[in-house]
Amino acid sequence: MVGASWEGCVVENLIAAATEADSMIQAYFYRSSGGAEIDLLLAWPDGRLWAIEIKRSLTPKLERGFHAACADLMPERRLVVYAGKERYRLAEDIEAMPFPLLAETLRAA
Repeated sequence: MVGASWEGCVVENLIAAATEADSMIQAYFYRSSGGAEIDLLLAWPDGRLWAIEIKRSLTPKLERGFHAACADLMPERRLVVYAGKERYRLAEDIEAMPFPLLAETLRAA
């Protein structure tokens, strides 16, 4: 229950932050028929995509479905928003960020 509430709150606030930067940004939930999934996909008017996975854990781990969805869509940025306080790389092309920092990053994008 807590995870679903956390995810809903994060999605709502990240969309608000992104649209402060550019009101034309579109937000989506992505799921393929094969089960590949991205919690929040942001699409800028110029075609850029940001894939955002939302995790309540302090040590976020990504599911295979996120990697598969990113392989399908090739987003410019791959991000994990989590409940911790540090910004760090999960992989060469995936960055973990605290919720407030990602909201700030979106406002400035």
